[in-house]
Amino acid sequence: MKARTMYRCVTALAAACIFPGAALGGSSARDSIPAAVKTRPPVKAVRATNGGIRVDGVLDEQDWAAAAPVEGFVQHEPYDGRPASERTTVRAVYDDRCIYIGVKAYDSEPGKIVGHLTRRDGDSPSDWIYIGFDSYNDKRSAFLFGVNAAGTKQDIFFFNDTEEDGNWDAVWDVGTRVDEDGWTAEFAVPWSQLRFANNCDTHSWGFQAARQICRRDELSFLYPVPKSANQLVSLFGRIEGIERIPSPSRLELLPYAVGSVDAYGDSDGDPFRADANPGGRIGTDLKYRLTTDVTLDMTINPDFGQVEQDPSEFNLTAYESYFEEKRPFFMEGANIFRYRLMFGDSDSERLFYSRRIGRAPQFSALDSRRFIDTEGLYEDSPRFATILGAAKITGKTSNGISIGVLEAVTDKENAAVELPDGERVGVAVEPMTNYLLARAQKDLNDGRSTIGAIVTSVVRDLSSPDLRTLNRAALTGGIDFSHRWRNDEYAVNGRILGSRIEGSAEAISEAQTSSARYFQRPDADYVEYDPARTSLGGYAAVVDGGRYGGKRWNFLLGLMSRSPGFEVNDLGYMQEADEVLGVAWTGYRLPQPWKALRSLSLNWNLYRAYNYGGEMITFGGNMNGSFSLTNNWGGYAGVERSGEHLGMSVTRGGPLVLVPGGWNSWFGAYTNDRRAVRIGCDGGLSRNDESFGGWYAEPYVTIRPSGRFELRIGASYSTREYDTQYIDEIGGSYVVGHLDMEVMSVTTRLNYTLTPEMSLQFYGMPFVAAGRYGGFREVVSPRAGSYEDRFAPYDYLADADSPDFNFKEMRSNLVYRWEWSPGSALYLVWSRGATDFEERGEFAAGRDFDRLLSAAGDNTFMVKISKWFSI
Repeated sequence: MKARTMYRCVTALAAACIFPGAALGGSSARDSIPAAVKTRPPVKAVRATNGGIRVDGVLDEQDWAAAAPVEGFVQHEPYDGRPASERTTVRAVYDDRCIYIGVKAYDSEPGKIVGHLTRRDGDSPSDWIYIGFDSYNDKRSAFLFGVNAAGTKQDIFFFNDTEEDGNWDAVWDVGTRVDEDGWTAEFAVPWSQLRFANNCDTHSWGFQAARQICRRDELSFLYPVPKSANQLVSLFGRIEGIERIPSPSRLELLPYAVGSVDAYGDSDGDPFRADANPGGRIGTDLKYRLTTDVTLDMTINPDFGQVEQDPSEFNLTAYESYFEEKRPFFMEGANIFRYRLMFGDSDSERLFYSRRIGRAPQFSALDSRRFIDTEGLYEDSPRFATILGAAKITGKTSNGISIGVLEAVTDKENAAVELPDGERVGVAVEPMTNYLLARAQKDLNDGRSTIGAIVTSVVRDLSSPDLRTLNRAALTGGIDFSHRWRNDEYAVNGRILGSRIEGSAEAISEAQTSSARYFQRPDADYVEYDPARTSLGGYAAVVDGGRYGGKRWNFLLGLMSRSPGFEVNDLGYMQEADEVLGVAWTGYRLPQPWKALRSLSLNWNLYRAYNYGGEMITFGGNMNGSFSLTNNWGGYAGVERSGEHLGMSVTRGGPLVLVPGGWNSWFGAYTNDRRAVRIGCDGGLSRNDESFGGWYAEPYVTIRPSGRFELRIGASYSTREYDTQYIDEIGGSYVVGHLDMEVMSVTTRLNYTLTPEMSLQFYGMPFVAAGRYGGFREVVSPRAGSYEDRFAPYDYLADADSPDFNFKEMRSNLVYRWEWSPGSALYLVWSRGATDFEERGEFAAGRDFDRLLSAAGDNTFMVKISKWFSI
């Protein structure tokens, strides 16, 4: 994710506080803004007439002298509403190609100006200057450009007034210069990188400028943003005087070429791994402006080899793991497609999970029914489904309708299987699939209200019999609304959704028995498992509202309902349906620094959930808080109590089991991130009422010996007892076991930035997970009052091998990136991966990491070059 230096200081959604450890945001305070500030003059842009602007961080052209400066920044942090401690002026000049913004940041102690060189969009404790344009004039969306004193660039797209898309990237220029008066930032933003209705000769847009002074942890705005504001874009001032600008260039192309070679470690007799595997491909990205405010983006035969690998894990739950999107095409402009299935800022469960597109194949060739005996067979399966092409149309019309349409097609994938006689056959492991998503949202009431709709569709070609357990078609849709009132102090949001999947009886049977719903449960008399049905439908609703804008106190109430048949996982991400969840939250925040406290937030939460049979499946509450001190140290802590409830995942399709309540806690502390060395530690303890639990610790250190180099090393260790870990269903008996599990990893990130355009990054993560089983039992009386009476001993090892495990994995990559021309880049990438598995449950850090680091690994070397064209 992109850095959020300014955004982090401005707002955090209060609804997120229903989750442990979250912090409180604030809300609107228009009436608290002094009258003199409300009437602050707009920035007046003047047309360049003297040969243009040279973007070098020196405002010495005559056109800058002709532009009237605007000043009077007001603090947001630490002292809300006070004048900024240092003077800052803003000027604007434009020509037929760009809008130029010159910001002079005066400083009484220029020797203390801080600027760290990082890769573009990198966060760092530096002095920053930001400018933002609400060129849609909707008071909800804005294009933000930032730079620190060393020249590191950031660009962020804001939507829904306070939410941000840090993955948006634009092609623009900036120059910085530090001198005896302070420092200067000279921005040049091409008209083609903004979105606006070019239907008149004169333009007046929303505009904002902000300044971060690192050594004082001070953030100030030209047009004030009160700390208690649940607003950002709607508090922008204006930029005026822009006249008769030509329509920007309509077409941008970014063709690329890539060459790679895979070199394998120990082949262990696998003929597909005996030799190195070279490869190459070409493709292109295209951006075409259908109008000045609506854009078509396309990618043909995309390659994402330069993205960082996902972290290692060993998942023993019934649910699919969630990983963040890292592919640029799907990250940029994704804000319009965000459609959450939960409250507030909970972002994992969603209607559109872009990693479904180009996913890893869902089948293994060796599981095909054509192979009765897999002894002596070898498989070569593609790592991901090939994306033949993808296109999206995004933008906002002049009458306030945001639109987003995404279409993608992935190819059918076959795995090669070598038989004992040397013959090779192909087996389908992923079908050709078409993905479609369409979204529209209309602004009302000067941006304080919205109504919207969304629809998603997945259609698969299942002509191969090996793929018949997949859904042939999946359709979801929803409508939504939001409304803010009383100076945006209060808000309510709602969504109503429906879903329908179609496929073979085998496919719909898998959907009915999946971990999301378990229709086959013997105690689920309110649903019916029908192995002959060929479709499944469901619905869901989410509503939440409350006070977000109190200076000190705020609250939220929320209700979520998902019918048992609701299913979105063909293109979305959801763990469970069959649930009605209610939450209540209230929070307090310190409005101004007090003595040694710079900030303080406290939160209290309650929650309770039932299934559609009226049975309680979870309830509890927590309290948590966070603080920061005036020396920039800080910390957080929380404690949660959950009550005894019926657990759906203990038997994974068997009867619900009464699960003990318990206690859970989390805490952490960190030192000043403005120092050359920063240390911190996160940790937690948990224990249920039957004395089973665990703990974890995650210490880390960040070292910045210079403004170009950063090293972060973080270790993680956890140990946990799982007394009802699911084992298997054997002859109608649901078998569980006691699992003692230890997990340890060390994550290293190294960043070295030669120039703002050239960087070297390393990521490495050795990971070990070991587990020892014992105490095998079968569930006999799942709702008995006594915990011991719910189970009976079961001699699992009489007919099966021990499920003990010791899993080790190493993932690393080294990326050199050079933006050799604006929008154009060269990548040199080395990736390495190694795995090791032993059927024993002992954990010994020295032995396990030594074995992992000495394991033969697979290496990939890649060269990728791209060139940006604006036509």
